[in-house]
Amino acid sequence: MAQYYFLDKNNTQQGPVEESQLTVNGVTASTMVWCAGMADWKPAGEVPELAYIFRPQTAGYAQPATGYYTPQQPGAPMTNIAPPNNLVWAILSTVLCCLPLGVVSIIYASQVDSEWNRGNANEAYRKSRLARNWAIASACSGLVISTIYIICIFIGAFAEAI
Repeated sequence: MAQYYFLDKNNTQQGPVEESQLTVNGVTASTMVWCAGMADWKPAGEVPELAYIFRPQTAGYAQPATGYYTPQQPGAPMTNIAPPNNLVWAILSTVLCCLPLGVVSIIYASQVDSEWNRGNANEAYRKSRLARNWAIASACSGLVISTIYIICIFIGAFAEAI
């Protein structure tokens, strides 16, 4: 663990102190800190390794461990697992079932990963659900249309036999 030096309220250098003890010693996000490897003194809140200490608590959420997704909006899923893009189902439902509805599914499925990579977790999950729902609608409509077609063929065959 890195040892940090900091400037107290009187601009007197204090430390070294382990990062876990910075807040105990009165260090805030605006307190100037330095450790070996840093070119110059920086406010503690601007040091990437210390940012998690000074991140504001979001009501209703515990402070996540470093490396996990931090929700940007209330109600955002607190996870680091990307939603499925459902692209395979979208393509299959387009080719095998219903072209117009399947194309809508493909459009939503192609947007899931880019939304996730931008950090828009809510939008990524929403587009994942939309892609899945449109693929299901495409498959169901394909089954309904196929069933009606087969019934029409049988009715035509029986009508011709009479």
